[in-house]
Amino acid sequence: MKINKLVVSALICLSLVLGNVQTLVKADDWYGEEEKYFTVYDQDDKELFMIAWDVSKDDEYLSSDNKRYRIISVDQQNHTAKAKYIETVTLPDVDVSMIDNVEAVMAQQGDDKKIAMYCTHSDESYIPSDGTSSKPEKGGIYDVAEAFKAGLEKRDVKVNLDETSHVPHDAGAYRRSRRTALQLMRETQPAAIFDIHRDAVPQAQYVTTVAGENAAKVRIVIGRRNPNRKANEALAYKIKALADKTYPGMVKDIYYGKGDYNQDLSPRSLLFEFGTYDHTKERAENSAKIFANVVSTAIFGGSVKSPETGQTAKTKPAQKSDAGTGSGIIWWIVGIAVVGGIFLFVSSGSKEMFSKIKNNWTSFLGRNKKVK
Repeated sequence: MKINKLVVSALICLSLVLGNVQTLVKADDWYGEEEKYFTVYDQDDKELFMIAWDVSKDDEYLSSDNKRYRIISVDQQNHTAKAKYIETVTLPDVDVSMIDNVEAVMAQQGDDKKIAMYCTHSDESYIPSDGTSSKPEKGGIYDVAEAFKAGLEKRDVKVNLDETSHVPHDAGAYRRSRRTALQLMRETQPAAIFDIHRDAVPQAQYVTTVAGENAAKVRIVIGRRNPNRKANEALAYKIKALADKTYPGMVKDIYYGKGDYNQDLSPRSLLFEFGTYDHTKERAENSAKIFANVVSTAIFGGSVKSPETGQTAKTKPAQKSDAGTGSGIIWWIVGIAVVGGIFLFVSSGSKEMFSKIKNNWTSFLGRNKKVK
């Protein structure tokens, strides 16, 4: 099913018509207290990773060496969890022999080389550089997003970075940023859309060097609870495979949280965490610029040359997939319509309910005729 402006406009219209009813359909499940994080261990009590998310049973984790684990128990009081090893994942092949004419592939992309970005947690900052871990309205995370944007633009990618604020940093942030994501999709029709964050664990978990520069590792986050999980996972795997070959250790890991983090809106939607709150912002900015080379190549094709090994990894453009998006949007519309119908019926009675639906739908169709 092809995403078009009519479908996205319908989503936005339904959101506006039903307002807060959306929270009943898909409430946020993320909320972390400042400077509190979970430490996750394997079944032999060996520490696997730390994360400033509300860890849940059945969340999953792919380590830097591609071992996949599943959370089997959570101790909320002590902020610890246990994970069970599931399998070792084989990432996609990004060998040099995969493509012969890199320039031809890059030229084929044309106006399709568009990426959209936003920051759900708009206040996130880096203490050594910003003086605080949280700056209301516009935190240091936007500087990192700008660095990521600049890196992509050097690869001839058109980037739309939306700086809409979604404060406060609470359980409703993803609901607010969903409006931004929908608007970006409607206005720019991007090939991919990314949510830019930073973690809140000790800096030792993220500090590294990349291409001889002080840098921060990058964590990729995927929502378990969305119909695009497999498509988004495929993109994440490709990004990690390219990064592992050209900038070893740059991609820290991949975490699968129980929410959807608005990733149901696109089959190429990921959340990136650039470092953590207590190292310098400059480390995260350095990583963002370099990481842009990997992301651009994963999506649009081309090559990435490792400054450390001299090896060049090349790959074809990512396959387009709209199947998951169509399914996610349809179920989202159905969910809102059902809950919204109940809400309108209870609040105004059946006759008024049908009148409201008719009037809003007529109004939507009238506005959409102007959208080209």
